[in-house]
Amino acid sequence: MRKAIKLTLQVPDELAYREFTDRLLAIYRKACRVQKDKRLSAAGRVSRVGDLDDEILALCAPHWVLELPPLADGPANDYRLLVNEVMRLLLDQQLLNFVTAEPATQPNGKSEPVSGTNNEAERTLRGAAAARKTGRTNKTVVGARRQTIIVSVLESLRVYLPQFTLGDVMAEINRWWQQGQSCFTTLLTKMKLKLSEQSTLDHVLPIPDGS
Repeated sequence: MRKAIKLTLQVPDELAYREFTDRLLAIYRKACRVQKDKRLSAAGRVSRVGDLDDEILALCAPHWVLELPPLADGPANDYRLLVNEVMRLLLDQQLLNFVTAEPATQPNGKSEPVSGTNNEAERTLRGAAAARKTGRTNKTVVGARRQTIIVSVLESLRVYLPQFTLGDVMAEINRWWQQGQSCFTTLLTKMKLKLSEQSTLDHVLPIPDGS
């Protein structure tokens, strides 16, 4: 949606971009209503998602079937890439999974509906980023890494601990020291997941040579 909106802002007089954005937004809003409709059974939601998939196909297919080659950088090429991306996600059945997915149960026992966007994750990170900018702190890579790790641990504990208080956080961290293993490692083992050889943080904020 953000890419579609960006196109309409870049070329406000282009009717095709505006219609594409309006129809895509309308489909997304329908999907949100279907997800929240308590009258629908699981099979009913699956059926409604099929109808929404057909709407997306009707929206994208006329442009997608042209199989246009890469164009010069600009809104026209961005539109081509956007249509191709939406169609790829549609064919891989990755667009409207949030409608039919069961509510996600967090480690702290709370159950939340699966969101159709990543807005919550971005809002979670926004506070720390704003504080860093306002306080003019952690301008070095090492400092930024340190704060990123601390914020990540605290926000992860927020969805892990039944009660997120300073006392509970300190008690949990002290338990890690005593047992030599964090609750996150325990959870990974329980879910039979493996850590990647290199952390995402090392890709985003690699430690400078000599640090």
